[in-house]
Amino acid sequence: MPWVKPIRQHQFKNQFEGQAATVFDRLLANAPDIYDSFVPLQQSIKQTSLPNDLREAIITFVSMKNGCEYCTKSHVELLRSYIEEEDLLTWLEHYKDSNMQEEWKAVLQYAERLIAKPVQVTKEDMVRLKEFGYSSEQLVEINQTVAYTSYTNQLSIGLGL
Repeated sequence: MPWVKPIRQHQFKNQFEGQAATVFDRLLANAPDIYDSFVPLQQSIKQTSLPNDLREAIITFVSMKNGCEYCTKSHVELLRSYIEEEDLLTWLEHYKDSNMQEEWKAVLQYAERLIAKPVQVTKEDMVRLKEFGYSSEQLVEINQTVAYTSYTNQLSIGLGL
């Protein structure tokens, strides 16, 4: 149970044009201006040019590394719809030694460095990603997906989800 009471589903629907909401959305909606500012960023992450499976792998990996059980649980379920790996969390946790494609390993290594200690990220990390064919736009999208996920993990953990 969250430490802050989420607004009720019917209140959310009335306030935000009839859409159903997760408990996360209803928590943030306690501060409508913040929620209204949050939604466009959330939508932009969902609409990047990154493949859906990679995006969900990044989000699940970052959430797992940050210890956000709520986000890990919800995103690993989405990831299962894209990837047929028996134990996805173990696969992600041990990505360096897994059968994962090298391109994804490079992305997760970048993500791991960025969330653990941002000053560990180097130009060489970007060069490695570029060698796999990522455009400047996609590099920004990868960076934003990692940063956004860490932000939402902090929101979730900090509100008791």
